[in-house]
Formats: sequence, C-alpha cells, structure tokens
Amino acid sequence: MTPRLKILSVMLALSIVYSVYDYMERNKSKKPVVKKTKAKKRPGTARVSQTRAIDLKKRMDTQNKTNNKVNFTAQKEFLPLSEELRYLDGWSRNPFMDAYKPVLKPKITTTENETINKEVIENSAITSLDGLIIETAVRMGAKAFVTINGQTFQEGDLINNALIEKIENEQITFKVGKTKIIKDVGT
Repeated sequence: MTPRLKILSVMLALSIVYSVYDYMERNKSKKPVVKKTKAKKRPGTARVSQTRAIDLKKRMDTQNKTNNKVNFTAQKEFLPLSEELRYLDGWSRNPFMDAYKPVLKPKITTTENETINKEVIENSAITSLDGLIIETAVRMGAKAFVTINGQTFQEGDLINNALIEKIENEQITFKVGKTKIIKDVGT
C-alpha cells in the first residue's frame, strides 16, 4: 500500500466514525434543556414624554420672537493679504487672485467653421484613441469582442466618438469620420 492510500484510508475511517457519532447524538431521546430569560425593561429615566416635541417647538418660537434678527456689519476692514500669500508657489491656481478670463476667438464663416470643426473633432478623436489600452481581442465564429480599458466592446460600438469597424486577433480598426485608424492589440 502506498503512503497516500494509507492516509486516505485513515481519513475515510475517521469520517465514518464521526458520522456514526453525529447520527447517534442527533437521535438521542433526551431533549436539550432551554432556559427562558425574561426581557429586561428599559429604566424609566430613558423614556421621553409624548409632548416633548411640542414643548421644544413652543420654546423655539418664543426665542425667535424675542431675538430680533440682526444683520452683520463689519466694524473694520479686513486686513490685506501679504505678498507671500498672494503669490503662492506649488498651487495650480492662486485662489486669492482673479480667475482667468478666456480670450474670445474671432468669428469664422460657416463653411470655414464646418471644415475646422471636422478637423478638430477628428484630431481630438485621434488623440483620445491614443489613451486607450487594448487588452485583448477575440473572434468566436461570427462575433468578435475586444477589451479596451477593462470594458468589452463589439464591432459597431462607439468609444470616444470612434466607431469600432473591424476586430481582428492582432489589430482593431477604428473609424472617425472618414478617417480609419488601426491599432495593434496590447497598445
């Protein structure tokens, strides 16, 4: 007999002994003794009267009538900010300075505007596709799946305004407007 078989035989014998013992314990004629305990009542000091909320409301109303609302007015001017606080280093924007006001762009005619918008959208979509991490691409029969940034997509799905046109085992083809972008799996 091998050592492994010996160990298994001993374990089988122990499990049989335990199952017989458990069976006999469950079928004893004696019922277990259960002690009933009385629920403890809360002390009288923890109780709240039923009219407490009404009394509190009356008291608040009388306080509001007696206390006239006073508008706050500053007695002195605030101290000026020191030069150290005005020009703090290490912050993205100094909260004590005026906010940035964007520069207005000159107006463009509609035909120029449409071509510029298309170029901007395509360029922004291309740059947004650079941030995608294509983890896996799988083709099962007629269906193909790709995992991008932890999410699963199929052919025809949109991601960052780009259409997933074709999924192959080694590369994915995206379509942004009329532009096709091919990215390899693992990039």
